[in-house]
Amino acid sequence: MTQSTQGFLEYRNPLTTRYASTAMSRIFSEHHRASLWRRLWIVLAEEQKKLGLKIRPDQIAEMKKQESKIDFDRVRAWELKLKHDVMSHVKAFGEATPKAEAIIHLGATSAFVTDNADVLIIREASELVHQKLCVALAELRTLIEKWKSVTASGFTHFQPAQPVTMGKRLSVWAQDLCWDIEEIEFCLSRLRPLGCKGATGTQASFLTLFEGDSKKVEALDLAIAKRLGFESAVAVSGQTLSRKVDSWFLDALSHMASTASKLSYDFRLLQHTGELKEPFGKAQVGSSAMAYKRNPILAERLSSLARFLMTLSTNGVWTHGVQWLERSLDDSANRRIVLAEAFLAADAMAELLIRLFKKPEIDRKRIQENLKKYEADFASEAWMMEQSLKGESRQKAHEKVRAAKFSGKLTSSKRSKAFGSGLAARQVDLFLKQELNPFLKQRQKQLKKKMPSSAAAL
Repeated sequence: MTQSTQGFLEYRNPLTTRYASTAMSRIFSEHHRASLWRRLWIVLAEEQKKLGLKIRPDQIAEMKKQESKIDFDRVRAWELKLKHDVMSHVKAFGEATPKAEAIIHLGATSAFVTDNADVLIIREASELVHQKLCVALAELRTLIEKWKSVTASGFTHFQPAQPVTMGKRLSVWAQDLCWDIEEIEFCLSRLRPLGCKGATGTQASFLTLFEGDSKKVEALDLAIAKRLGFESAVAVSGQTLSRKVDSWFLDALSHMASTASKLSYDFRLLQHTGELKEPFGKAQVGSSAMAYKRNPILAERLSSLARFLMTLSTNGVWTHGVQWLERSLDDSANRRIVLAEAFLAADAMAELLIRLFKKPEIDRKRIQENLKKYEADFASEAWMMEQSLKGESRQKAHEKVRAAKFSGKLTSSKRSKAFGSGLAARQVDLFLKQELNPFLKQRQKQLKKKMPSSAAAL
């Protein structure tokens, strides 16, 4: 067995090995989470010291030196013995910081580190997805501007329908993406940490530490929230932060996934008609058997990941809905999997959107061929409107067209030269001017920010 084979003998999640970015994978790494736990213990000790507890500067200094130096072998050894993840980290941290060992996790319960760290991770992951969606939307705007007047066959029920423009069709995608971005922003705007609430949310342990001084307990709770970058912590809780918070973000990501799913199916259908083609590399292989194939693999992958992510929204409400009283642990294993995989999938999809919108191609010749093919059908509705203007019953005109079409007798007498794409191009202009351009202008910070590494995405 070669050394290069060693890493492939156990299951590896495709979200991290194939699809999501390195940046998102790092956010959900064990090291990042454990480092956040240690940072929280340091912040807790610092703020407790400020409020009068007997904690020495050298204890805090020792903790800071070991914040990111985590011996996972020792953590694992402790967990095999204790069967408790947080206490295993407390023990391993204490071994590395003998001076500070006695004051680590003082007054806290497990949720102090787990839930506050999860809030920081959710915020960081959401901001990354948000940035990438803004970049994808900016790429889509370029296509909308470029193709706003390119008239093409419309399709309802995937049957030929009144013409639209390619830019108008893409504008519908963009509008949905705007709403998705706003929903993520709304979730972030109301996100709050747990703070320090104690074993059942009453802060009783901290009240004991501060000898009954409720103002110091409240000051500690607020100070920790501010150190984490928030205006305040949640006002009330059980031992844990309400799991409804998870459902906010899972819903928002699921809604983004539904947008991605819709547009990916549209893209695949239009590649079938030959009117729109996704980017294709010079050495890219479409099929191992049929060398001529140019398959829409980016759109297909987008459809596949979207299907997975959309199913996770129900997981969030179930987890919230089955929590018992001040807490139960049946959320733990579930959340370890669901939150990470939801954000990894969302990140992978945002990356795909950027790639899909970068350099797609339209085939103007094929578009014109399809318009010509269905010309009589498209013209007939305009003819119906013209007959109505002349005083004929709309219903009678409708029946004439229907009967002529299905008897194969839809002749030039039932056609009109007035058919076209209606106000599609004007609608696009107004959408760009009144909505999309101002929307992206307000988010220039995200567009100018350097994009993180995408090394894992295939």
